Amino acid sequence: MTTTPLDSIVDSIISSIETTSKSVDSLIENIDRYGNEYPELVRHLKQSVDNKKLANNPEGMSLLSLKNSSLLGYLNSIMCVIGRRLGSVKQSRDVSIADDKEREKAVQSSVVHRVTLDKGIKPLEKKLSYQLEKLIDAYRRREHEQTAAHEKKSDKINEESELDDEDEDEALRFRPNASALINRSSKPHEMSVESITTTDKYRPPKISAALPPSTAGNDGEKKREGRQRNLQSMDEYLQDIGDAPEVEESIGATITNSGRDIKTKKQMEKEQNIQRYEEDNFVRLPAGKSKESKRERSKRMRDEFFGEDWSMFDNNRDIGNTTTSKKRRKKQNAWQKAKRSME
Repeated sequence: MTTTPLDSIVDSIISSIETTSKSVDSLIENIDRYGNEYPELVRHLKQSVDNKKLANNPEGMSLLSLKNSSLLGYLNSIMCVIGRRLGSVKQSRDVSIADDKEREKAVQSSVVHRVTLDKGIKPLEKKLSYQLEKLIDAYRRREHEQTAAHEKKSDKINEESELDDEDEDEALRFRPNASALINRSSKPHEMSVESITTTDKYRPPKISAALPPSTAGNDGEKKREGRQRNLQSMDEYLQDIGDAPEVEESIGATITNSGRDIKTKKQMEKEQNIQRYEEDNFVRLPAGKSKESKRERSKRMRDEFFGEDWSMFDNNRDIGNTTTSKKRRKKQNAWQKAKRSME
């Protein structure tokens, strides 16, 4: 015997009806078990309906409460329709007129609630979605602020208790040492007597020597720094005997004055600073042509010999930190010289 697709569909419907009937029976048993006691949600709804709070509210019903009540009513009507249908199946299709009226009433209420949800609440919810989100965010923010304030208050209480403990510890820290008041032995007393009777000479403690603060002005410091500055030849000598690695310029890049001079390290650093400034600011600085005076030219020619700089042997300049330089005396007039000779 072959089964048609229609038979399989009928069999699936029958199996689903049987499972639904079992679930409804279990639901009825649970409801009967409560008796006159109802869950908290059902009791709250029943009390609000009996007192007619929703109808007497001057501001009307809110959108969220209307949505909740319509959804609960729709589910209740659907359950009533399913229960009546299952009851008619159990009673072998012996349905009375009262049962038909109750079923039609349940169907009508389900239709009313469904239309309220689809045509009334859904478009209003779309229009008021922004305001609803703002209200929900404000509520969550308020809860967060309340929890943060509570935590801050508890932390403050803990900090105050810790500060009290620290104050107690500090008060005990400065208490007198009772062990220092006890005379343990007589040896320290004897030693103190011996130390009093000694005839050793008093020797003051040695203090490390320190120079007095200099009262010279900025001009004097600049002149002293200029006199103590190392010369070019000395810098080249120290650079040659040193073991530190150094960067050499390309051949011929440091030659100046027609091959008679070489750029010093200070001059190369100055050129690098100028190049860095021009690259950073996208400008070209004007080439400054310094005019050499006759005195400077004669001095430079006097210090150079065979393309070398011999200014390090000049007697007017000091090499290093020397202390044998003579002090310059102020010019005195004839009266001061005579007065000094008379003394």
